[in-house]
Amino acid sequence: MTTGDQRQQAVIARAGEVLRGDARVLAVYLIGSYATGASDRFSDVDVHLVVTDDSTEWFTEHWDDVLRELAGPTVLADRLPGMIGGVGITADWLHVDLIVHPLASFDRFQYDGVRVLFDRDGTLFPEGDLAPKGGRPGEPYWPAATVNLFFYFLGNLVTVLGRDERIVGNQGIGVVRDQLIALMLAERGVRRNGGAKRLNAFLSDEQRAALESIPAAGTELADIIAAHQYICRQFITRGTALAERTGGEWPQEFVDVTLAHLQNHFHVSFA
Repeated sequence: MTTGDQRQQAVIARAGEVLRGDARVLAVYLIGSYATGASDRFSDVDVHLVVTDDSTEWFTEHWDDVLRELAGPTVLADRLPGMIGGVGITADWLHVDLIVHPLASFDRFQYDGVRVLFDRDGTLFPEGDLAPKGGRPGEPYWPAATVNLFFYFLGNLVTVLGRDERIVGNQGIGVVRDQLIALMLAERGVRRNGGAKRLNAFLSDEQRAALESIPAAGTELADIIAAHQYICRQFITRGTALAERTGGEWPQEFVDVTLAHLQNHFHVSFA
């Protein structure tokens, strides 16, 4: 196991010590290479906090101040979309990410491999560190946000192609495909944390074959539509089965109106 260099270790030590003194911070943990034992001197440090719900607004506004308290002065502190927190880069190019989770939405199994720096009352990580499973399957789970996002993005195909934005339409194939991948990971019970360039180990052979069979598309309308149709049918088949398996709530009304919206505009079925 490698452990990086002194700069990263100093940030980790401060995270465990400084944040322990803030009563609003209920737990601090690491994900990524410093949680899985794969770190080296080039690794970034991924620090995650669980905070009280009533302090969420403060951390939303001041997450970068907390980041600088841990890493020192930054030349970049950039918020990550859809999250509380973001990316920090120091003058000597130390990369530190700080992400904040309100207690109400905290899921200790969200990441594959966790190193706990502290858990204030011992209830958020009752078993301590969580060893990474890599691509090994676990218990299937219901990815509600993924399902809703998929049909939201899919419905926007009408707007995109209605404006003849074919380049955007082609890009949209990747967007809905990524939601299908997230659903596939939930099928296998995999909480992926393997980096943006590592995916094969997290999918089954059957899932990879299904993804590799997505129709190729350039900027022809028929090809863009065909790719979306294929992905949609895969998503519905897998999603409804996963909802039944896990007790998840399949958003049938939203699905129905989205499919009707697509058929009314393109005059083809997506189901």
